[in-house]
Amino acid sequence: MSSSKIETLLDDVQAAFDRRPENIETGLTVEDTALLQLRKACRLLAGADALRDDGYYTLVIEASFVAIERTVEFRLLERGTAQSDALPGTHPGVYREAASAGIFSESVANDLADLWREHRAKTYYQDGLAARSRAERMYELASEIHWFVVGRSSQGHECICE
Repeated sequence: MSSSKIETLLDDVQAAFDRRPENIETGLTVEDTALLQLRKACRLLAGADALRDDGYYTLVIEASFVAIERTVEFRLLERGTAQSDALPGTHPGVYREAASAGIFSESVANDLADLWREHRAKTYYQDGLAARSRAERMYELASEIHWFVVGRSSQGHECICE
């Protein structure tokens, strides 16, 4: 691959993002920004579940953390605690906002932030190794948090998880 090929592909990608989207991922065609975050979380969990059996543990861990964050953002938007243009800009910030909004206790939010800081980064950057047991536990945690939040939402029926 040459640098000119990379430049061509980069231009193609930019053009794809500039065009009106077609063949949108199932379930994401909603106008409400809160529901979009909810459904992104649903799709992340579904993807993580599909990848677990195939041994893609790094992706499962990454998707599980992101699913937790999208689920929290759904709740922040739904409750009017945050606006779509002012969502927390950092991963630990999502957990802090979750505690401030009463979605989780301060203790749980701190533990989630510590988990992200200590283990997500290590797994992602290969200081730590992804393993089946870690991926499965992380997926279980993300699923439980998703169901916990969805169960307290007046829009829980909009969840597209199976």
